[in-house]
Parts: sequence; structure tokens; C-alpha cells
Amino acid sequence: MPNNWSTEALSKAVGNGLLEGFKEKSGTFIKPSDPLTRAQMATIVNRAFGAKGTANLTGVKDVPQKAWYTAEMQKAVKMGTMKLDSKMRPNDPITRQEAFTVLARAFKMADGTMANLEKFSDKEKVSSWAVSSLGALARVGYIQGADGKLNPLSKITRAEFAVVMDNMIKEYINKAGTVTQVHEGNLMINVPDVILKDITVKGDLILGDGIGEGNVSLENVIVKGNLIARGGGVDSIVINGGSIEGKVVIAKVDGQIRV
Repeated sequence: MPNNWSTEALSKAVGNGLLEGFKEKSGTFIKPSDPLTRAQMATIVNRAFGAKGTANLTGVKDVPQKAWYTAEMQKAVKMGTMKLDSKMRPNDPITRQEAFTVLARAFKMADGTMANLEKFSDKEKVSSWAVSSLGALARVGYIQGADGKLNPLSKITRAEFAVVMDNMIKEYINKAGTVTQVHEGNLMINVPDVILKDITVKGDLILGDGIGEGNVSLENVIVKGNLIARGGGVDSIVINGGSIEGKVVIAKVDGQIRV
């Protein structure tokens, strides 16, 4: 793995199970400079949020029934991160603006404007349908561009996407149990039966799809950012003490949720 700007983010992506290498005769390779395909991105986002639910892809012409990515595309449609279309283009490289839009949908961030993109010299190249998503991500610093440009129409590489994911999620809790210490930054819980106790989340707390109808408890927890709830049931997200200093965003795809 190259020792450059993306090494730490790539290492985290591998360690968190988001990225898997390509196994070849001479070894296993991450291929950081390769363009990310739409199916690969769907898979990474599904893993990050613990997505399990699947949608019916009836009418989709380019997702074979037994392809490695079929279930992942079904999950992405169910999550609402990718739109159902007759052609999902799973093997096509995904552009930067498409990738950022997928992430904005996952995080329920679609309230940006062209004003949020003012510092980028190529902002006029951003498609109208992507402005609200890219603006929202740029406003909070999740995407920062390079040399003053967003390059919205360029293909995003595996390394570039790993860096963006690291900007948006600093730590994953993917095992049940009680957690009393976390890193600084946005925190993702993507499994049920987790208790956060006596901690401060210095960022957003994301309750991922993998929680399903399961339980998550916050005991004397301070969340400095937003609470984004994509998983949980009607009576399964319980807060005892502490505070949510940002907004509570209910983002569950199916069923009801109450915090």
C-alpha cells in the first residue's frame, strides 16, 4: 500500500471491513488508483450502515440474477442510496458527483446550495440534480476538492472514496455490548444491542440500518452533533440522561422509529 495521502484512510477502510482486496496469483491488492464502480460503492456503503434489507429489481436489465453484486444493488435501492432504474450500470465507474450524492442520501444531507460551492472554481460543472447534495457535504467539510476544484464529472478512485468515508465516519461499532470510550468524530452504530455509556460523541451519532428493530441505549451520553436514526424500532432507541446538541433526524426506510 502506498505511503501517501490516502494510506491511513485505506487502512481504516480495510480494518473496518469496508474495502476488500483483489486476490490475484501474486497477492492481494487494494488498487487504490482504480476507479470505483457503482456496484463497489453500493457494497461499501451497505457495509458501513450494516444494510440487510433488499428491494425487488424487477425491470432492471443489467443486474444479472447471480452476479456478485446483485444483492448489494438490491440493498442500495432499499436504502434509498441508489435509484431504481431499468439500467443500474453496476460495472460503470461512478463519478465524483454521483458518489457524493449517494452519500448525501445515506446521511440525509440534501439541503446544500450553490453558495456552499462558491470556493470551487469548477462549481458550474456540477449537475443541477447534484447541487443540493454536494453543497451539503462541502458545507461541513466532508468534501474539500483538490487545487480549488471539485472535479464533479471525473471518476472517483477507490482511495479518494476511502478518504471521504473516513471524513464522514471516524469509528464503527459493529459488535453488541457496552461502549464507554470512543474516538473523536462521527460515530456509526450498525448492530443492535449496543449501550453507549458515560461518553461524549464529538460529532454525529449515526444509527445504521443494521440495527433493524433492535435496541440501542444512550446512558448519560452527550452528542455534540446530530443523531441520525436509520435503524431502530418504535420503542428500541432509549436515551437516559445526556443530551443531543444537534438535530434528531429520523431516516428509517421501512417502519416506524421513535427516539
